[in-house]
Amino acid sequence: MQHRPLKQLCGLIATAAVALVLIGCNGKTGPAGANGTNGTNGTNGTNGTNGTNAVITVNAAQLTPDQWGQLSLNGSVTSVTMGAKPVVNFTVTDGKGTPVSGLGFTSKSSSALAPSYTNFAFTVAKLVPGASGSPSKWVSYVVTTMPTIDTKTGNTIASVPSTPSTDNTGTLVDHGDGSYTYTFYRDITAAQAFLNNYTYDATKNQVRDDLGDVTYNANLVHRIAIQIGGNARGTSTNTPDGSNSGITGVPILTPANITYDFVPATGAAAATTDTRNIVDMASCNKCHTRFEVHGGNRIDPRYCVVCHNDQRKYGFKEAATTATGYDPNDVAATSSTGTKTYGQRKINGLAVGDFPAFIHRLHMGEELSKTGYLYAGVPFNETTYPQDLRNCSTCHTASIAATPQGDAWNTNPNRMACGACHDAIDWNTGANHGGGAQTSDLQCSGCHGSAGIKLNHIPVSPKNDSFATGAYTNGSYLAGDRNNLPPGAIKIDYDLKSVTLNATRNPVFTFKFKQTLNGTTSDVVFNTYAAGTVTEMMNNFVGSPSVYMAFAVPQDGITAPADVNATASAYIKKVWNGTATGTGVGTLTGPDASGYYTLTMTGVVIPANATLLRGGLGYTYNKNSQPLTQTNVPNLGTTSFAYDPVTMLGGLSVPAPNKFMTVSGSTARRNIVDSAKCNDCHKTLGVFTASAYHAGERNNAESCHFCHNPNQTSSAWSANASTFLHGIHGGSKRTVPFTWHAPSPTDTFANVTYPAILNNCEACHVPGSYDFSNSTNAAAIPNMLFSTVAKGTYNTDPTTNPTGYFSISPYVDGTGATNYGTGPSYSAATGTLTQDVAGTNLVISPITAACASCHDSSAAVAHFKGNGGSFYDTRATALLKVEQCMVCHGSGRTADIKAVHMTFK
Repeated sequence: MQHRPLKQLCGLIATAAVALVLIGCNGKTGPAGANGTNGTNGTNGTNGTNGTNAVITVNAAQLTPDQWGQLSLNGSVTSVTMGAKPVVNFTVTDGKGTPVSGLGFTSKSSSALAPSYTNFAFTVAKLVPGASGSPSKWVSYVVTTMPTIDTKTGNTIASVPSTPSTDNTGTLVDHGDGSYTYTFYRDITAAQAFLNNYTYDATKNQVRDDLGDVTYNANLVHRIAIQIGGNARGTSTNTPDGSNSGITGVPILTPANITYDFVPATGAAAATTDTRNIVDMASCNKCHTRFEVHGGNRIDPRYCVVCHNDQRKYGFKEAATTATGYDPNDVAATSSTGTKTYGQRKINGLAVGDFPAFIHRLHMGEELSKTGYLYAGVPFNETTYPQDLRNCSTCHTASIAATPQGDAWNTNPNRMACGACHDAIDWNTGANHGGGAQTSDLQCSGCHGSAGIKLNHIPVSPKNDSFATGAYTNGSYLAGDRNNLPPGAIKIDYDLKSVTLNATRNPVFTFKFKQTLNGTTSDVVFNTYAAGTVTEMMNNFVGSPSVYMAFAVPQDGITAPADVNATASAYIKKVWNGTATGTGVGTLTGPDASGYYTLTMTGVVIPANATLLRGGLGYTYNKNSQPLTQTNVPNLGTTSFAYDPVTMLGGLSVPAPNKFMTVSGSTARRNIVDSAKCNDCHKTLGVFTASAYHAGERNNAESCHFCHNPNQTSSAWSANASTFLHGIHGGSKRTVPFTWHAPSPTDTFANVTYPAILNNCEACHVPGSYDFSNSTNAAAIPNMLFSTVAKGTYNTDPTTNPTGYFSISPYVDGTGATNYGTGPSYSAATGTLTQDVAGTNLVISPITAACASCHDSSAAVAHFKGNGGSFYDTRATALLKVEQCMVCHGSGRTADIKAVHMTFK
């Protein structure tokens, strides 16, 4: 109430104001006023700063150890500025192409003078042209150690000369977008003076000349090499102070090896004709999958050669010799740190670790003339090689862009590379060298010539097949590379058009041969047989291939087995000349208008209950059914291919790849392996330097199961392909030596060295087969047959069985007191399978058979048997059990077969 008068006063004032306004609106319009003065323009604002596009990167510093362990890196050098300390600009991406930042992890121990970038290694070398016929060679500038700190006194321990090494204590700048700049710690222009002024200790085998001329020469081709990899930060010793974290090291999945060839004087990348690229990583990895050296971080030979050069002999003495070669127990040198190294580091004044000598000698392996080789813990003499050693083009070829100098093996021969394989030669005395003593490489090309070297490296070997009665011996020859044949040799191929069954269920094959000579291919027209005059199907050839039928018939209560257990065959030559007997008889007609012949196996009737019908062409390999062999090949040097028709020795066999196909209307057998994968290592499956199996004629891995099926056994080992092939390749993992077909107590399949990553199942197997993730392979599991491992009696007494006791499996009674029964076996004559009715054979269940071939420890066998598997159980016992392997090991399960094997990727 007390505020009311104020409200009334405000109301009166407002009413008066409105009245005044109303009165003003009713008056006359006055004259226009003068224009006001224009105001000044305001100051223009400044342009804003353009925003930057954000770069998405994988930040390595934020990765967990597990993520680091799944990381793959690639990279490239964008530029190099040479000078006292080289400055390298480079980029890094992951396997998907995403830039990778955050790689600058550092570690500094108490004895280190400077922190190091633990996941990097840089090096630089120059390519010095060869002289007097010698090849060019890489010479590293990084041949001094890093200064260190004496932890007791705090004094600096100066650098000393060393074998080639790497630099990772310089300055690294991470630009945050996957690009980096690294400045070397070492002054490469000072290396020569340092080495010249150093006081060498002869008692430590320190020889100045062993490190060569490291004078910086800007006009020569140089190579920058970068390694990026190693363990995850915080695992093993990759810690800030270099101490062990107590955590097992987690290595990167795929490290990066980056190389860049350039000429410092011009700053330009080196022309491909001016560098030295002789072998490509892809060629190596056909056999090796990938290199696993230096902790798995050195994977590219272009990186390897920068350090593995002749400078590696520094600090080592000449190798100690024995009556047969070298002494592996001799102390090769004592390093500046007092570390003793056994074996050889210098032979005939050259570095054993120089890449050409090292790799040639390593691959020559068991074929080396001298014994006792040992380098970096590797006993060279024990290395086995899976193809003919003269297949130089397997590793070396100029036909691919990556290796423009790939033909140097024949265009630039030299004592170092050639002498590594031909190690019996003494170049100083001329012993074992037809050209006498050689003090330089000047005459190598002059005497041998590129064409001559190629001729002398054509892979032809005496046939050696100890598996067949009346087997071939020395005097018959096999070609080890169908694309590198002696002059005049004809290459045969089989064209299998169809395999069918006629109305009476006789197998019918339609095929032709094709021959290639000097690049020209034509169909083969068979001769017409005439007794006494025309006795061979082809002019200048003897023998022929065979046709084969393989199929499955009911066994062990399985109506339609998933494995072949029956075969029938016919030797084409005997069908052609009418001499075939028994189940091998047949008719041969043709050629038709397209050049095809038709062979009908009239002596064989395929049972109506047979499944998995598959027919093939090839496979012949003994004197009773001689392989196709050419008789008119000219001599190759001292090798005579002359054929003797009486002994049936001589001539040249160029094994044609076997061909096979599923019979129309039949279910195809599951696909498991790929011959092309086998030949990545074997080149020509079945043909090796000093031996062959089945004379090279059984060369198709997909059809090895024709004979090597679950019912095949010898020496109480399974001869089933899935078991013995694993046993051979997995020899180094086994605990029980695999002595199947051992020729002596010391020469067994246990000595085979596998060159790749053993758990890389897909090196041989097609995806989805070995782990049963493919539906066809998974469906086969209930119908797979048990592998027979023992039948009959065995004799392991060396006095009564001196030539075979050592090959018998240790899992059986070798006294002969136990008879493991007969069968099962198929008779093509009767069309019936004789089974192990008594159930006394010893068998291994299907999945266990494959797994136990590698995993044969007592613990592993107990695991198999504890989960329904059978291992050398009687058939009667085994048939009552059911393997439960796939419960845990099936696709997507706890211990998925693929997941636990393919862990290297």
